[in-house]
Order: sequence, then C-alpha cells, then structure tokens
Amino acid sequence: MTEKRSRSSGSQKPEERNEHESAPIVEDEESSGSTVGSLISLAILFFLVFAFKHSVLDANNIPSGSMIPTLKVGDYLFVNRMRYSLRIPFTNVEVMRIDNPQRGEIITFNPPHEEGKQYVKRVIGVPGDRIRIRNLSVCSSDLKLKRALQADYDCNLSPYTKIPVIAIIEYKPAAETSEERDAAPWQTFALTEMDGVKARQVLTDSDDAEVFHPDLYENPSAAELPVLFRAQTGKNEHYFVEWSDPPRPDGLCDTWETTGCVIPEDHYFVMGDNRDDSKDSRFAPVSYIGRERILGKPLVIYFSIDWRDQICYAYMRNFGSFQDPGAPRGFALEDFPPEEQQKYCTDLDSRAAMGSETISGYVIRTLFYRIPRMSVRWKRIGTFLE
Repeated sequence: MTEKRSRSSGSQKPEERNEHESAPIVEDEESSGSTVGSLISLAILFFLVFAFKHSVLDANNIPSGSMIPTLKVGDYLFVNRMRYSLRIPFTNVEVMRIDNPQRGEIITFNPPHEEGKQYVKRVIGVPGDRIRIRNLSVCSSDLKLKRALQADYDCNLSPYTKIPVIAIIEYKPAAETSEERDAAPWQTFALTEMDGVKARQVLTDSDDAEVFHPDLYENPSAAELPVLFRAQTGKNEHYFVEWSDPPRPDGLCDTWETTGCVIPEDHYFVMGDNRDDSKDSRFAPVSYIGRERILGKPLVIYFSIDWRDQICYAYMRNFGSFQDPGAPRGFALEDFPPEEQQKYCTDLDSRAAMGSETISGYVIRTLFYRIPRMSVRWKRIGTFLE
C-alpha cells in the first residue's frame, strides 16, 4: 500500500509541476502584449504631439538680432501654424489657405536659400504693391517724422560726424489696374523718433552689442549710434531701430530708389525690425517671399532669457586679449559689468559664434559660463505679438 501510494503520489507531482510551470508562460504572453500595446500607444502619442507642433502650434526661439527690439535674442515664441494655411503634418504641403498675411504682421517663413530653416520678419509690402526704399540721413529735410525732444545726435555738427541713416519705405498699394496704382501718390508709415533714454531702455538687454549706445563702449567714437523709431505699419504699431548706412539692396529691381519695384503676384516683401542687421527681402537670395513659403504667425513670448552670448562674443572680439584682473575692461553694463564679462566670457563663446563648438564645449560653456551670467526677462513673458 505504501508502495502504491508512493507511485500514485509520484505520478501526480509531474502534473502539478507542469501546471505550475505553464502559468508563467501565459503571464509572459500577456506581459509581452501589454508592452507592445504601450509602445504603440506611446508612438501614437509622439506622432500626435509632433503633428500638432508642426501643423497647429509650434514653439520657436530667437537666435539672432534681426527683429530687435520687437523680438530679442533668447525670446521663446509660440507660433500659430494654422493662421494662414492648413498643411499636411510633417510637410509644408498646403491643404487649404485660411487667410493671407496683412501689412505690418510678423510672420515665420522658409527662406528660398535655406530650406528647412525658419525666418521671422515683418510684412512690409503685399502682392501688387509698388514699393521703393530711400536711404535718408536722419537729419534730411525730406524725412517726415515726429522728432525726438532729446536726440543723441546733433545735425549742426561737422559734416564728418557720423549721422544715422534711415531706410524709408514708400509704397503705392495694389489697385484694379497698374495704371491706377502708379498714378496714386506714394504712401509711407507714420514715424515717431524716440528719445535716447527710451532707446537705451528698450535696446540694452537685447544681447546684441551692435545696438548698444556708444556710451556703453570704451571708445564711443568707434561705435554706431542706434536710433529707435515707433512706426504705424498697417494696423500694427511697433518699434524698429536704425544705426548705420545699410548696403544697397541687390534683390530688387534697378529702380528701387526712384520709381520703385512691383511685388509679384502671390509674393510678399518682408523686413526685420533691426533694419541694419537683417537678411530680408531687400537682399538676394531672400528677395520676395512666395505665399507657399509662409508658415505661420508668432502669437506670444512664453519665455525669455538673456544668455548674453552675443555680448560675450563681442567682448572677446574687442577686449578678450586685454584682460586685466585689476582693471577689467568691457561694455559699461550695470547688470553685467566688465568684471563679470571678464569672468564669464571665454574663447568658447568665440568658437560657438564661428560654428566650431563641440558638444562637450557647449556643455561646459552652458554649465560654467552661460547659466551664471544669464538673466530672465520676466517682463517680456506673456507679451502678445501683433
């Protein structure tokens, strides 16, 4: 009996082991199915997020000073990608045009000479306009504007004194016929020149030494004088800055200063608000922007950091070889004085500006130099853009 019992119990143990061993196999299959499902869900989520970002609401940052003072280096923007067109996600193929840009609006677009990049500029001319640009001295009697009460220049000084030059935009709006348009008088934008004090308040934290007032330079006579204007462009009021005699436009017609140029159908003429530091429609290869290249309209500045990258690059270019711990030299900035410029501006900034920065160099520069010298522009956060 005992032997039979032992055989009986022995015959049951393999069965019991098989039952216990089979259970984990079912759990593994369920776990594998759950993992695959999670990965698929995650992939779908990523697809929807990036599709939303590309086609509905994009996030961009401003790496250059071409739109100073409206947009400063280090501004982060939300861009409405559905403002003008509905596009197939992950492509620039238009499904439907919702609206067209209006004069004075800020737009993002893909420039014809740099596929894959986005530029941010202001619409100055629309299809069918005849537009001309005259570079006038700020002291010219032909310049129609409301003068500043306290200007930083004196038109009665020696003619050898460098006086700012302004690119005056004049246009004849599109009409039913070209003859009707060309017979109309030239129109321009209402301009108000801002006082020097106001200009310093608006421009100093732009992270661009080119728009610094000469008083912030060690040798003021070697610096350009930025002049700030408020303009009414279409329905939009905004600032723009001029500080030198810009190069002659080479992307327009031969008569751009006299009878002007006609903007082609379905194309737009755009300019940066930092008039003397902007690659825009005045110059080849940007020229006129085709409607199909216009991607969206910036909505709001959701964050803004003054990294002082451009300031440090200018510092290294002007003062880097003359560092003196006892008497530091640099730009006379109150919130980033010369002693801090000497401490936190390095050759790494020059390499970054020249496009030769390595990944390790970027990490070192950010952790040990950029973060300690940065400041957040709290007042700019939440600024809506016209």
